Amino acid sequence: MSSAVRASIAAGIVALLGFVGLGALLINAYIEQERQRDLLEWESRLGLVADAKSDAIHRLLSADQRDLQELAGNASLRFYLWQLGQGAAAAGDAGAAESGAGGYLRNLLIAAAERYGYGSASGSRLPASVAQPRSEGLVIFDSGLRPVIATPGLVDVAATFASVAREALAGPGRRGAILMRDAQDSVVVVTAVAVNAVPGTRDGPEKGPLGVLLGIRSAERELFPLLVRGPSFAEENESILLALQGDTVALLSPTQDGSPGLRRTLPAERTDIAEVAAMNEPRRFFALDNYRGRPVLQVSRQIRGQDGWLLVQQVNTAAALSLANERRRFLLLALSLLLFSIVTVTVAAWRHGSSVRARHQAEELADKARRLQKQTDLLHTTTDNLDVLTLLVSRDERVLFVNRAAATAAGCAISDVLGSTLASFLPAELLRDLKVGIGAAREQGQATHRLLQWEAGDAPRAYNASFIPVDRIGNELAPVLVVLSDVTELEQVHKRNTDLLRGLVLTLVSAVDRHDPFSAHHARRMTEVVDALARELGFSDRERGILDLAASLANIGKIMIPVEILTKQDPLSAAEQELLRRHVDYGLELLRGLQFDGPVMEIIAQKQERLDGRGYPQGLSGERITLAGQVLAVANAFVALVSNRAYRQGLSVRDALDELMRGAGSEFDRRVVAALFHVAENRHDWSQWTG
Repeated sequence: MSSAVRASIAAGIVALLGFVGLGALLINAYIEQERQRDLLEWESRLGLVADAKSDAIHRLLSADQRDLQELAGNASLRFYLWQLGQGAAAAGDAGAAESGAGGYLRNLLIAAAERYGYGSASGSRLPASVAQPRSEGLVIFDSGLRPVIATPGLVDVAATFASVAREALAGPGRRGAILMRDAQDSVVVVTAVAVNAVPGTRDGPEKGPLGVLLGIRSAERELFPLLVRGPSFAEENESILLALQGDTVALLSPTQDGSPGLRRTLPAERTDIAEVAAMNEPRRFFALDNYRGRPVLQVSRQIRGQDGWLLVQQVNTAAALSLANERRRFLLLALSLLLFSIVTVTVAAWRHGSSVRARHQAEELADKARRLQKQTDLLHTTTDNLDVLTLLVSRDERVLFVNRAAATAAGCAISDVLGSTLASFLPAELLRDLKVGIGAAREQGQATHRLLQWEAGDAPRAYNASFIPVDRIGNELAPVLVVLSDVTELEQVHKRNTDLLRGLVLTLVSAVDRHDPFSAHHARRMTEVVDALARELGFSDRERGILDLAASLANIGKIMIPVEILTKQDPLSAAEQELLRRHVDYGLELLRGLQFDGPVMEIIAQKQERLDGRGYPQGLSGERITLAGQVLAVANAFVALVSNRAYRQGLSVRDALDELMRGAGSEFDRRVVAALFHVAENRHDWSQWTG
């Protein structure tokens, strides 16, 4: 064997080993990239769940704080508490609580407890013999830290809650609620609000708050269930509330190993434990062992308005990554086998000889060319004899294929169209519509459809356009097949028979509900609200009938809006917002040929108008908007606020009414908003629309 041959063999072996080493490195890099992608996906999923649960806790605690501040600011409560303190000082004992002031405070506290969900019963002045101890209620301490009035069932109030009252009297040093154990060893959430004196009643050395109002809720019944509600996973997972207490991290909530709330702590220096690491670096994603020594994936969220409270959301690492690990093992095996196969084929091909390989490749290419030519001939024979217009468009908008019908419609020969761009032979308006459809098909990865106009020949023609994404055609990646079916005659027949199709309007309304699942029942709910408002505002039977019909048809234009826009969870682009705003015009256009008994079309046209002129589609303002139009606008806004949408959860009836009240006088008619407030008080069934 000559030295040249040996050198060639050695060079081949070195090249082969280098290829194997590079392949192994690339495989390892790809597997690690897949692992990081799986972890990133779990970080996102855990973050969504943690956000939802932390928001639920924030809403519960902030509602308590708001309710108690409202009660503590009650002028009558402040006056009678001061009068009660004056009477007690004069009497020298606690018996003054049985005075008229004490009775009023007792009744006020009981009513507030029932309204805010702290339980209901007849009140009693402390100290009192309570037959059935409770873990929730309201209590007022005076400035001397003596419990004055409490709702029934609270026992050992002075011993249990005096320290909380002392902190509240000392000033606003702490934000939020306090989690502690009561006299029955039950975990409770305590919210404290100072009761300030009525101006002019406390001066000199006694200047300061009259006392403290405490709200006490059962954590087991009100707070901890929020940790298990809402979105979750099939894998083993857990939500835990944490707080830093000195040099320890306290687990405020019960844990899956059976530990009750406020019974377990972790050393703050053990940063290798997931819960302690979360306390040191909130919101960061961790893959560590948890308090039970089990590997978990974890994210954390701080509870807004709560000093030091942190919610951690964990999922068992082995369960969470089991499928991903199997997939990575499969990829590793498959890629390794592929690498081995490539090496084997390379060695075999090298041994077989370049001449034989070239001959075989030539034969294969010739056979493929013959088969491709047959397929091309069959394709042209089929498509050129169809009356539908067919184009295959590349990523850079070049025409890869066109049938005779499409070329004829464009006024060109097939040879002139092939290889050219769409802009070179299509009118601008049609080009814009085709680009929108092609972009939507590529973005969604599935066929999309739209109706468009093409002035091909003497008159414009209507086409039903289908945009079908294709993975690959030869060397072309991601082309889109565009199929245009002429529906001009169908459109003309539809227009001629519009007057005969009024009976199908309600069917179209239900079609809107199916088209936009987040607006299902919107028309029926709007009809209920406008009918109630019309009755409240004294509309006649005929006027109510006209308004009810307008409400049932008001959102019919949404059937013309693509469902991907109606159900989009991300913020809409400016173009998408403009398209969505056109649903009013679409609805009016759909109904234009129908004859109505009354100003139905005028009312529908005003459902998005606002008093300040910032509405649409015409920007009407003030008295140019009819009262019926204002009723429809308020009803539409109210139903939209309390209903779920793709991008948010529905508001409660109370929050929706507050939102409308903020727009009263500027966006909405005050009379209509006031009527809605009055009606909503007696329509408890409307609360079932939320959530």
